[in-house]
Amino acid sequence: MNSRLRVKLTFVFLLFFQIPGWGTLSAQTLKIPYVSLLPTAGPLWIAYEAGFFKKNFLSAELLYIPGGSVIIQSIMSGDVKIANMAPPSAIGAWAKGADLALIASGVDQLLETVVTGPGIKSPNDLKNKRIGVSRYGSLTDMALREALRHYKLTPDKDVTILQTGGEATRFAALTSGTIDGAMLSGDKKVQAEKMGFHVTIDLSQLPIYYPVNGVVASKKFVGSNPEIAKNFLKSWLEGIKAFKTDKELSLKVLAKYLKINDRDVLEKSHEIYRPVYKKVPYGDRRAVNFALEQMSKELPEAAKLNADDFIDNRIIAELEKSGFIDQIYAETPKK
Repeated sequence: MNSRLRVKLTFVFLLFFQIPGWGTLSAQTLKIPYVSLLPTAGPLWIAYEAGFFKKNFLSAELLYIPGGSVIIQSIMSGDVKIANMAPPSAIGAWAKGADLALIASGVDQLLETVVTGPGIKSPNDLKNKRIGVSRYGSLTDMALREALRHYKLTPDKDVTILQTGGEATRFAALTSGTIDGAMLSGDKKVQAEKMGFHVTIDLSQLPIYYPVNGVVASKKFVGSNPEIAKNFLKSWLEGIKAFKTDKELSLKVLAKYLKINDRDVLEKSHEIYRPVYKKVPYGDRRAVNFALEQMSKELPEAAKLNADDFIDNRIIAELEKSGFIDQIYAETPKK
């Protein structure tokens, strides 16, 4: 073996075995599901489109899987390892014994709205009306039920809650008159308002602290693949940073995934979500406890659980302590 060939083989060996996460994922692609076609997925989409996953030695494939319960089934079956989703479905599964952990939480503020036609003036007018959510047990379902209770309305008695499907399907059902109101946010909420519909309940204005967008994985996966989990979170954190500071890149990516060319809709949607993303996305026990409290009405065992047993902030804490997060924000923000 000549010296030049020996050097090349040594270089390949070092790449394969010494770069964190490289060797494991060179043989397979990390499938990453996201739960909804909403701007909340913007940082994940940016991480993929801007090449942050590749930068952090991950081969990634994004999968749109509407419905948190379906994603949880995929994690439990081993088909996927890590997901960007609204945590409540994962919290419910964990409460029933699933081996899951919340390793980051980007948004803990409800941004959903109940959008209705002009005939409904106030929350009290929702009585005997039909409101569309995605699926029973989903974030939209639980958020709507809590909002109705806030206004002294009894879900399923005073207001009919219908399982209508994803954001686009709910938007279509509302605008066609099939339902009286729909849980909408982001671009679909903006589009509905442009068509003459209006927000009857804005959940961001209610005293509700709730986990809206986070990263969920099986505890076994995180324990046996810490470098892969860390490289995923590094990529996602860079996506959050870009989402908060690079407007043009954000609008370009949102336009692609939301299939919208109306810049006004894109800008308004981005402005709703950009400020609520946390720079350091720790899982917050207050939000998880609130979700557990709501679930305890149908799932009594949830009231006995400790949120800290579901939250695993170790990797985020490590990235913050190492200076990684401050480092990516040190660049001059783009307007």
